Amino acid sequence: MSTVAQEQTSDEKVDELRAALKVVPPDALVDWINALIYGDPGVGKTYLLGTAIDDPRTSPVLIFDVEGGMKTLRNKPGIDVVPVRSMKELQDGYNKLFKSIVDDQIYYKTVCIDSLTELADLDIKTIMQQAYNQNPDKIDIDVPDQRGWGKSRNHIRTIVRAFRDLPCNVIYTASIGQQSEENQPTKFHPGFAGKLRTEIPGFMDIVGYMTAVIHPVSKEVTRQLQVQGTNRVVAKDRTSTLGSKVDDPSIPKLWSLIHSESD
Repeated sequence: MSTVAQEQTSDEKVDELRAALKVVPPDALVDWINALIYGDPGVGKTYLLGTAIDDPRTSPVLIFDVEGGMKTLRNKPGIDVVPVRSMKELQDGYNKLFKSIVDDQIYYKTVCIDSLTELADLDIKTIMQQAYNQNPDKIDIDVPDQRGWGKSRNHIRTIVRAFRDLPCNVIYTASIGQQSEENQPTKFHPGFAGKLRTEIPGFMDIVGYMTAVIHPVSKEVTRQLQVQGTNRVVAKDRTSTLGSKVDDPSIPKLWSLIHSESD
């Protein structure tokens, strides 16, 4: 066989392989927002989620309410809310969303879980309750064991991965955690226990540390979302479009910055 013929055969095989794999270039992928927002209570994390309803590019919106904190969104009646009080209820919600996908699309453009920290707390309590029911003489229901933490960690990892792959914006909130070491500055991170502290941020394209400052004279509240990590703050932005901080953040604003669009 001639060299030219061999090259043609090789090219054909490559084309067949790429077609079979259904490969696409990176710029053909939709830049859905995949973000974890964490911070102190009251800084506006839930309200930030609700801003997605204000723009057709990020609406309709569905929020899985784990914390029971939807009163802050009472002026945004267009948001759909699903109360969640267990991992099973959230899994059922995900299954319904997944089954509704048609042509790689679902009805909602933004799906939120508020919050992952509370979900993890509920899950470990459920796991320890089940363990206690099976062996009440040996299980302290109020003291999670290594097996319980392992099961809960696997549950959280699985549900985060599943939601992350939905064809829509997926945004999670979390409480804040602090890590202090001798002769080192206090470090702020999403409030997860054990290995989840680093694993969950690793699943995200954006990890934002949210703060709110009240001006001493005007009493106006200024909110910031830090997306650049430092030696004191766990944060990141894989999109490289948000800068170090976003002032007065909203979901439509994040969308505009990521897609280089005007609000």
